[in-house]
Amino acid sequence: MKFIRDYRQFIEVGCTSCNRKHTVQTDNYTISSQGYTFHSPIKCSCGHMASIAEKDKRTWTIKTEKNELMKRNKATTIKLMLVIGFTIVFFAGEMFFVLNKQEAEQKSAQHEAEKETSSLFANHENFEY
Repeated sequence: MKFIRDYRQFIEVGCTSCNRKHTVQTDNYTISSQGYTFHSPIKCSCGHMASIAEKDKRTWTIKTEKNELMKRNKATTIKLMLVIGFTIVFFAGEMFFVLNKQEAEQKSAQHEAEKETSSLFANHENFEY
């Protein structure tokens, strides 16, 4: 068999005898130095049987597993950074709300205390002995 294309979920291979295309799921092969090694041999309808799909040099350079892995890692890293960023923004907003709420409560309590104090002084001045 000859390797044709990698679709992430499966690979496409072609029979070297009749050029018929076959698909192999990712859990049914391993990557080896020759190309792809199948867990169980693939039998074509023409009678040709193969347990390896060889990659030619042209295919190696077009699509490599390392590049695919790097793209997936980059996408995962970006998603993780977005989640962390949104989490930080959420907690910063919550902290801002809590601190402003406490400050507002303190100002309200201080205002009430000043109001009581001023009303006591006002009542004391109006009180005749």
